[in-house]
Order: sequence, then C-alpha cells, then structure tokens
Amino acid sequence: MKRLFCVDLEGTLISNAVSQIPRPGLFSFLEFLRQHGDLVLYTSVSPGRTRDVQKLLVSERSAPEWFIDLDSLHPEPGKTKKYRSVAERYQSDKLEYYLIDDQFTCVDESEKDWWVLASEFLPPYRIDDFELAKVESHLLERMGNIRTQHKD
Repeated sequence: MKRLFCVDLEGTLISNAVSQIPRPGLFSFLEFLRQHGDLVLYTSVSPGRTRDVQKLLVSERSAPEWFIDLDSLHPEPGKTKKYRSVAERYQSDKLEYYLIDDQFTCVDESEKDWWVLASEFLPPYRIDDFELAKVESHLLERMGNIRTQHKD
C-alpha cells in the first residue's frame, strides 16, 4: 500500500521551533513511519526554520540521518489549515494519506478522516511521554482496517 505520512513539527515531534526539545521516542517513531510509507513534514514553521530544526535533531542524534533530507510542506500563505490537497499535489501516486498533528484547528472539518491526533507535547516535558508509541499503535490499527476494507 502506498502511503504518505504528513507529520507536524511543533507540539507533535518537538516542543516548539524555539526550544526544539525532541519528544521521547522520536527516533524510533520516524523509523516506524519510514518503514510503512513515505514521510514529509507538514508544518506552519517557515521552511528555513524547519531545515534548522532538522539539522539540529540529526546532529543531536534525536532523529535518523535521513531526516535532514525530508521535504516539508506548508499551509497555503495566509492560511492555517493543512489541506490534504497539498499532500496530494506533492505525491499524487499515494493511496493513503495521514496527517499526524496535535492541533484539531489545523484540520478542515471535511477532512477529519486523514487526521491522526498526537496529544500536544507541553511543559513540563516528561521523559515518560509515550504519545508517539500510542500514535504508532493507532496507525497500525487504521492501516490494518484500511487493508481489510480494500479487500472486500
């Protein structure tokens, strides 16, 4: 199955673009996503700042080396919503699209089906935060259900 995982940066993978604290389990979560499909960042953080965060996470070994080369998608100028059409234009050959994000306000009401909630990574930044592992489990369930639905 061809999948594209679009992953938010701030509050999902890291604290925010200023403090840039990696969420516990980040490295293995990224490897999990890459094993199950293609991956792109989908963030409101500017492209230059996004690239700086990528470089830092790789240099600190919080993210795999390939993370530095990930592309990033950004909401359309002046908009805060993350539309699936942006991801579809980026990679139109995919059959499944997933947006992993901590903010429900960034998802249009008509597109809630592609959204996977990751609870926001907030202070105090706990080392026993297991949210990314929970998201992995949820994704495995959804991917299994979609495969089952496609067989019918």
